[in-house]
Amino acid sequence: MKITKINIISGFLGCGKTTFIKKIIQESSDFSKTVIIENEFGEVSIDGELLEIDGVSVKEINAGCICCSVAGDFSKSILEIKKIFNPDEIIIEPSGVGKLSEITKICEEYHDKFEINKIITILDLTKYFMYLTNFGEFYKDQIKNSNIIVFSRFTKGIEKEKHLEKVVLSIKEINNNLNIIQKEWDDINSIDILKKRFDINIFSQNHSHCGCSDNTHNHHEYDKNLENSNNHPHDHNCNHNHNCECHSDEHQHLDSKFSSITLNVDRNFSETDLHTVLNSFNKDTSTGNIIRAKGSVPSGNLKLQFDFVPEEINIYERSNDNKNYVVIIGEDLNKKLIEKLFLNG
Repeated sequence: MKITKINIISGFLGCGKTTFIKKIIQESSDFSKTVIIENEFGEVSIDGELLEIDGVSVKEINAGCICCSVAGDFSKSILEIKKIFNPDEIIIEPSGVGKLSEITKICEEYHDKFEINKIITILDLTKYFMYLTNFGEFYKDQIKNSNIIVFSRFTKGIEKEKHLEKVVLSIKEINNNLNIIQKEWDDINSIDILKKRFDINIFSQNHSHCGCSDNTHNHHEYDKNLENSNNHPHDHNCNHNHNCECHSDEHQHLDSKFSSITLNVDRNFSETDLHTVLNSFNKDTSTGNIIRAKGSVPSGNLKLQFDFVPEEINIYERSNDNKNYVVIIGEDLNKKLIEKLFLNG
């Protein structure tokens, strides 16, 4: 049986992993031999439904972290996909609160069936230092175990923070043996990243690449030695109290400190109503420290699909198929108050 290549698209909650996968789909000449494994931290899959609109085979593993609470299901799933579809490639989109090192470890167990091709971590340039400070080793783990970094919200990050050089230096301190694409991802072809040998010109407008003195080394190798230091800073750069809990236990995961709430919503919303509710998450911590909210709500004959991360709200009109769910992820969630906002008004 042929070896199936695995591409992992990792990144923290709300960084844009699903959007990047949709870019891969759109830029692929043939996606018929590729399967996507979509892992959600929550009871229902919102992103999986969006991908299936494009006719993509999606294997959903919900309500937990691939590398911890559903590790058995994940192993079973990739073997099942291999047996049924025998695809040329599998794209794995892990939960944004899991350890990338554990995900790659599971994939490598079946070296006779699978080969890891590229491990891409999406980093939100506008929130890099905030997340690095508040989520410490969990956030670093995704950088340590990648071989390519792609930035989301690149232009906005440059305009807002003007700290690209500091971010690049920080990334290199964590893992100097990777490629950092210092461009808006609209300016690059995702297939060039996944399929072809690296061309220095796709990584930076100023011809900066991974920082290595030559091109003789293998960029597909990544550091598997996790750092267990408890000495990183705990300063807070946002209105949310993201208290980092650092442990040397390699099986401690962010999903042990986060919780999720899933609601089936039938209350009608105007766009203004929805924006007011979501914006309250930025200003009022009585609902908890919410770092991700997504889903859709009814709006007349349509529905409003939305994405929320701290300081950013996106709302889109879609046709209403009467499948309206809301997933809220964060710390110390006030379920009663959140239910009141979405269900009762």
